[in-house]
Amino acid sequence: MSSKTPKAGAKSAEQQEKTLDLSALQRTPGFMLRLAQLKFFEGFYEEFAALGLTPATYAIFAVIRDNPGVPPSSLASLLRLRLPNLIKILNELESSGFIKRNRSKADRRAVELMLTPKGAKLIAEGARLTEPYNRKMLAPLSEAEQRTLLDLLNRMLPL
Repeated sequence: MSSKTPKAGAKSAEQQEKTLDLSALQRTPGFMLRLAQLKFFEGFYEEFAALGLTPATYAIFAVIRDNPGVPPSSLASLLRLRLPNLIKILNELESSGFIKRNRSKADRRAVELMLTPKGAKLIAEGARLTEPYNRKMLAPLSEAEQRTLLDLLNRMLPL
């Protein structure tokens, strides 16, 4: 008998997962939020792959679009990224022609981030995908429940 052939009476991994008692974890907000994040990220990679956007780069583009001149340190703090990690991403985005760094007129030591026309075009294309994507991901919830979910998350995570 092959080692890959299950023994009589043995349950497959999928069957075992379905019979596991996860009720304690289902009452744990952190665990459920983490699973929701993973679900959203997996869906994001599928929907936005053609544009080459990741959740992190989408957020970076959106913040710079909505806050032209934002300094990298503020962006890192807002997105909960370590500044060296953000700088690496910004270097790639700048060398690809999506963003530019300008010296602040108010403080010549400070750097401000701006989208280039190429970057503005990319985030506009991404923004067009966002509403259908969110609708798809939140489909199990009614519109009222979707609004409530966002309201609750915004109360828990004030930005």
